[in-house]
Amino acid sequence: MNVAIDIGNTRAKLALFKGKEHLEYHNLPNDDWKGMEEWLLKYRIENVILCSTAEVSPEFESFLNDHYFYIRLTDTTAMPIQNTYRTPDTLGRDRLAAVIGAMECFPEKGCLVIDAGTCITYDLINRHGIYMGGNIAPGISMRLRAMDEFTAALPLVSKQHPDTNRGYSTETAIRAGAVWGTVMEAEGFARRFDRDTEALTVILTGGDAPLLDQLVDWNTFIEPHLVLIGLNKILRYNAE
Repeated sequence: MNVAIDIGNTRAKLALFKGKEHLEYHNLPNDDWKGMEEWLLKYRIENVILCSTAEVSPEFESFLNDHYFYIRLTDTTAMPIQNTYRTPDTLGRDRLAAVIGAMECFPEKGCLVIDAGTCITYDLINRHGIYMGGNIAPGISMRLRAMDEFTAALPLVSKQHPDTNRGYSTETAIRAGAVWGTVMEAEGFARRFDRDTEALTVILTGGDAPLLDQLVDWNTFIEPHLVLIGLNKILRYNAE
């Protein structure tokens, strides 16, 4: 069995796989190394892959190296796709894992992955498994905070489904501007990227994916574990 670990700024997400089948998901604080070890030791695991945007404990990596076939995802890790990004060393590992996850979920399809988190990333992979790059933009919460922090008069408003296309007060105008602006951005990128690949499939992931899914005028799929699915694909590719 395989385990994929995605360590973010606050949480560590772990997934247990048997081949392509995901058996269990688990999450812990990103510095609970003992908890991760205890969870791993519950299963008969052979292979582990780790992707991290935070500092990783050297003792935890020693544990992984001692017990398993272990890969720390870097820009030099062998990948089951062709990467055309001109600065691969600066490409977020989670972005790359997400498009590989999309390829795993929708083989031989052109896919646009929209990861709607603190920032929103738009990443394109064509049906031949060629990663074609993508864009990075502020997320909804960042837009709301920016309007509050960089102006003297605008308040910080809550992130939620706007009840109208246009505001009828300052609060609703800010919310509609941030949320509908994000929706229109996503729809615009989807239309433009659809010209670059055939029969584009749009996959949403990240914390704001459910909100965007309600509002975008596009046939979309939600996969909250897309990065973990992609990590498992990379691990299987290297282990085999």
